Amino acid sequence: RTMSEGKPAEAKPGSEQDPPQAQSLEEGLEAAAAYEGDPLDCPCIAHMKEGPCGGEFVVAYKCFLDSTAEEKGSDCIDSFRAMQVCFQSNPEYYDKFLKDDDEEEEEMTREEMYNAMSPEERKEADRVWHENNYRVPKDA
Repeated sequence: RTMSEGKPAEAKPGSEQDPPQAQSLEEGLEAAAAYEGDPLDCPCIAHMKEGPCGGEFVVAYKCFLDSTAEEKGSDCIDSFRAMQVCFQSNPEYYDKFLKDDDEEEEEMTREEMYNAMSPEERKEADRVWHENNYRVPKDA
C-alpha cells in the first residue's frame, strides 16, 4: 500500500491488492471474510455473484454476515439451502466450485458422525460394516 497523509491507500477494484478469484465456495467465503471493506464487494466471489445463482448467493451470504445467532449462520439454513439447490441446478457454472468441497465434506461428515457415537453405537456400527463388507459363505 502506498501512504498518503499518513493513511493507507484504499484498495481499488482490479488492483494487484485484490485477492484472486476463489477456486471453491469455501475458499471464496474465507477470502471475502478477510477482505478489507464490504465482503460482498470482494473480487474473490464476483463469479459467484455474477452467475445464474447470484441472487441466491448474495441473500445467503448477506444473511450469514448479518447473523447474530449463537452459532453464526445457523439462522440462514433456508437461504443456504436455496442457494445450494440453485447451484446444483446449474452444474455447468457451479460444478467446478463445488465438486471437491462436496466430496471432502461428505467424508468428514461420516468421520464426525462416527466420532460422535457412544462406544456402544461404534461397536454396533463396526459390526454392521463388517457384516456388510465381509460376508462369510453360507456353506463355510
